[in-house]
This record gives sequence, C-alpha cells and structure tokens, in this order.
Amino acid sequence: MQGKCLSDGKTRLMRLFNAFILFLILALGLSACHKNVDAPAVNKPLQLPANSASVIDASNQFAIRFFSTVMQQDPGADNKLVSPFSVYSALSMVINGAAGSTRDSIMKTLELNGISLQDLNALNQALLTQLPSEDSKVTMDIANSIWYKNQGLQPRPAFLDTIKNDYQGLIQSLDFGNPSSVNTINSWVAKRTKNKIPSVISSIDPSEIMFLINTIYFNGAWQYAFNPASTLTRTFRLSNGQTVPVPFMNKEATLRTSNTPSFTLAELPYGTGKAYDMYLLLPANAQQPIADLTGTIGWPAISEALSKMDSSKISLSMPKWEYAYSIEDMRPHLTQLGMGIAFGTADFSNMYDVAPGALAIGRSIHKTYIKVSEQGTEAAAATVISIGLTASAPGPPLVLDHPFLYFIREKQTGLILFMGIVSDPSRS
Repeated sequence: MQGKCLSDGKTRLMRLFNAFILFLILALGLSACHKNVDAPAVNKPLQLPANSASVIDASNQFAIRFFSTVMQQDPGADNKLVSPFSVYSALSMVINGAAGSTRDSIMKTLELNGISLQDLNALNQALLTQLPSEDSKVTMDIANSIWYKNQGLQPRPAFLDTIKNDYQGLIQSLDFGNPSSVNTINSWVAKRTKNKIPSVISSIDPSEIMFLINTIYFNGAWQYAFNPASTLTRTFRLSNGQTVPVPFMNKEATLRTSNTPSFTLAELPYGTGKAYDMYLLLPANAQQPIADLTGTIGWPAISEALSKMDSSKISLSMPKWEYAYSIEDMRPHLTQLGMGIAFGTADFSNMYDVAPGALAIGRSIHKTYIKVSEQGTEAAAATVISIGLTASAPGPPLVLDHPFLYFIREKQTGLILFMGIVSDPSRS
C-alpha cells in the first residue's frame, strides 16, 4: 500500500513537472511573439555608390516631366497616380539592351545626360538591395523580371546576366503560345504587389518575344497616426466648382511645411520618420486647374521648397482616398519625352543578336493602386515593357479641400517613388 502511494506521488510530481515545462514553453513562445510585435524600430543608413546623387536628380526630373505628360494625355478630372520610379526602373533595364540612337534617346528621356550606364545600374542595384530593409516599420518591396519566348530568337546571355546581377531580375523562358503564360506573368505581378494589381496583360501577341516588368509595393504606417474618432465628413471642392462629401482625417501636429506664392508643401513621415515621407502639395489658388499646376511647376521649384521646409504646429485636415489608375499605352507619353524611336526603327542589338530595326517596344503598360487612411499608406505599381518583332509591333490651417498633388519620396536619396493627384476623393 505504501509502495502504491509512493508510486502515485511520483506520478503526480511527474505530471506537475511536465505541466510546468509546458507552461514555460508557452510562456517563452508568447514572450518571443510579444518581443517580435514590440521590436524596436530600426533604420539603416543607405550606402550608395558614387555619382548616385546625379542619377537620383535625373530620376526626379523625369518624374515631373512624365507626370506632366500624363496630365496632358489624360486631362479628365479623375484621380491619377503613377510610380515614376517603377517606369524609370523598367526603362533602365531596357537601356541595357538598346544600342546606337535608340539608347541615346532613352538616356535622354531619363535625363541621363553625362551619366554613364554603369552609374545607373550601380544605383539600381544598391536601391534593390537596401531599400526593403531601410525602415523596419515600413514594408518596401521592389522586384524585376524578364519573361522571354522559349522558341526562336533568344536573348543575349550578357544582357540577361546584367538584369539578373544588377537588377536582381527573375529570368524565365515561357511558351508564349500557351495561354497559361499569361496567367504565369499575371500571378507573379499579383504576388509581388500583394494582389493590389491582380493582372497586367490579357494576352500575348505572336510578335511579342519578351516582357520586362518592374513592380513596387509600399506599406507604411504614419509615424503619428490619425485618430479615427476625429475623422469627420466635410465637403471637397472639385475643379468644376461642385462639391462632394468625403471623410476627412484631422489632427493637430508639428509638421515640416514650406510656403510659396504658388503652393503649400507639407511633410507627413512614415515609420521611424527617417526613411519615407508623403508630401502634400496644395495649390494656393483653389480655382486653378490642377493640370495647369503640374504643367507649370518643375522639379527645381519643388526642390527649392523642400530645402526651405521648417517645423511648425498646424491643424491638418485631409481626405481619405483609395483608387487604382492605369495607363494601357505609354507610347504617347514616352514619345513626347523623346524616345519615339524605341517604338519604331529601334536598335535592340544588345538585347538580341539582330540587326537594327528588327525589334521595337510593343506594349508599355503602367498600373498603380493607393490607399490612404488613418493608419498610413498602401501603394503598389507595375510597369510592363514588351519587346516585339517590328513586322507586327504596336503655416495656417492646412485643409486639403480642393484638388491637390502628392508624392511619396525616399528620404535619404530624395527619390520620388509615387506621384499622383486627388481630384475627387469620393471616386474609386
């Protein structure tokens, strides 16, 4: 009887011991999860190659000029959004396959006068490897890919190596005659943009032999969020004089602002406050058509305003917005900027072993998405360039209650990532 009691006691002790170990495991696991959620913010300084400042300035010059062409080609009152950096990255890959006057025209369009291709590639490589981990409180994903026809004419290995090494590009051959290739490409874009851009192409033309694609996904929480309880409905004045009721986010905050006779510029930081910001550019004249503003203001004026920003406490009231935008054919925009030859008698002999004039850019597609709420901003972009055979190639209170321009910019480099206008925040 005594032995049985001792045995029962040992069993109970063993059960208690096992329960204690299980408790420790669970406690440690929960502690680890808690530490992960409350992990301290980390910001990593960027290590950029020589001459990066010149390339970034060129990219920003292109950003303003490209957005101006968008406003000219699509003068309607709808909301617009482009990612100049996405278009710039896609065309940077294209340059590596171009030669002669075609390369010169693309270099000129991208404002790369006096800047070498090596400097351009080096900066792109640095941004691809460093931007995603720059701010631990911001999700930033950049991806490049090349999809080429697995039959017939094949790309030059040296070109593919450059895209793989300098642009971290996924290189994939596909049977373009198989309808599943469309799904393969769209699935890759959807995955890289967190399904914000679910598809970019619906078919592949028999003349098309390559697609060069860039995607960007950005998700940043405001450094200081808006209180949803302070969001109130008020009127937004449209360019035509009409008004629409939309939810406005409100807060008192110390922000960096700059005032010029033409516009007011305000900075809203994301994450740690050291890497990414949204800039709000509100025209001084509420009746001035936003298209006129984008046609007259240039990067020098914006750059000067940025250099004169100073901190002050203001009452900020801005609408929430969410919409998608698409340019199905950038040919008019890019032709206007000086690279029309790339769509006609182009020279892509550094991409394929062909004579000048055998290939040209076929399709040039750009799609974007953005959502701005009390918590922060989610944005995505995809740029698709196809290469085809030419035989068939194709201060005071700042109230943003009228159309305004905005752009998202990386802080250490000054690189403009997204740029758009809000003409009617009630429209999606």
